[in-house]
This record gives sequence, structure tokens and C-alpha cells, in this order.
Amino acid sequence: MRKLKVEFLQACAGPDDLPDRRVPEVALAGRSNVGKSSLLNALSVERKPARTSGRPGCTQTLNIFSVDGGRFHLVDLPGYGYARAPRKVRHRWTEWVERYLMYRVELRGIILLVDARHPGMASDVDLSRFLMELGRPYIVALTKSDKLSKSKLRSSVDRAQDLGPVLPVSALKGTGLGELLRWVDQAVAV
Repeated sequence: MRKLKVEFLQACAGPDDLPDRRVPEVALAGRSNVGKSSLLNALSVERKPARTSGRPGCTQTLNIFSVDGGRFHLVDLPGYGYARAPRKVRHRWTEWVERYLMYRVELRGIILLVDARHPGMASDVDLSRFLMELGRPYIVALTKSDKLSKSKLRSSVDRAQDLGPVLPVSALKGTGLGELLRWVDQAVAV
């Protein structure tokens, strides 16, 4: 599998701070601690462009990563669900993410990360419905798929079908990452 040259570009305190570069973007959205940063690192040639943590809620800004010398950007969005942050701050993140997803002209696709062990959580269902209503291209990446047996993974994929097009992935083992990169390439080519 080929990998991307991913470099941290900037952290934005909200949608108004996003760069005006007219570069295609793909967003990484999902619950806190679902593995957004781990997936980003697994796609990268670089050692670890995104910081990872076992503590939910560490991504508190819109983090932009330049890919392949500026060909496109990956945008790591603040997670939703459980996070060690005040309610007011978490509410602000939700507003940022909604505004970004609704109005960002450069946004070409969204990778909705869902924990394969817990598909169908209400917050994931809500975001998938929101994305369907927006009509933006997206794919559901079932993260941590390596932690399930084959039969449990099949069941998880079946249960996640209502969320949208599903692809099991593993940042640890590299499963599904080649197919995910092909989806990203198609999204940014539009």
C-alpha cells in the first residue's frame, strides 16, 4: 500500500480561522477516542504527524494536515461524545463541526470513523443522517476492526450498513487502508 506524505499545517480555533487556500479537503470525523489520529498516522509516510492519546477529547481544534506537498488537506475534527472538557467547550466543537461540514467549499469528502466494536451508537447515527441530508460524499470507516473475530466483524459491518457505505479498517494492521486511500483520491479529484 502506498502512503501519503502528511505534514501538520495548522490548528484552527474554529471555522473562521481555516486557511483560504482553495485546496481540496477531506475531513476525519468521529467520536472522541475512535482513532482519527491513529488512522491519519497509519496513512502517513512520516513517523507520526498527528498526536495520539488514550484520553478522549485531546483534539480540541480543527487540525489541518497538508498531504503530498499541498495536493489536498486532511482535516482532523474535534471528536464528539465523551471528552474531558467542559460542556460549553464541547458544544462549541459541535457548532464548529456543523458549520465546517455545511459550508466549507473546499470540503470534498468526509471519513466518518466508527468503532467496529460499537456500531450504531446514537451520536454516530446522528452524524451519518446529517451527512446524508447534506449530500456530501462520505464513507464509514469501521476502526479497530482488528480487535474483532471475522464473524463479529461481519456482524458489525452488517449493523453499520444503515450509516452509509462501510469499510472496515485497522490503523494497527493496515487493513482497508489501500481502499480508503483510493476513496480519498476519488473524492479530491472532483
